[in-house]
Amino acid sequence: MKIPYGYVLGGEGIAIHEEKADVVRSIFEYYLAGASLGKIVDMLFTKDIASPTGNSKWTRAAVDKLLANKKYIPIVGLGVYMDAQFERDRRCNVNYDKAGHPRKATRYRSPALKTR
Repeated sequence: MKIPYGYVLGGEGIAIHEEKADVVRSIFEYYLAGASLGKIVDMLFTKDIASPTGNSKWTRAAVDKLLANKKYIPIVGLGVYMDAQFERDRRCNVNYDKAGHPRKATRYRSPALKTR
């Protein structure tokens, strides 16, 4: 089992790692203030905060995954977590068909391809 960022394995089980929990709280705070995933990545890099994998720079996917993970409710609170989920849904640019499958609004074809 992989322990989520912001938590630590201690003598009594999994506990919140306060220093990393502050990073998690700031990620949610910046996102809800309107920062894009890229801006959050830049902020973390500027503050020299290593990614969960130990890299010097986070990825947008890692930040998005963190924002979507229910395991952060004890750190940020249910209200903040739900606000972030509504914001993620609002910012999503993927269209869905009637069956709920993601699809693009426009299909792009290379002019180099011949139609049959």
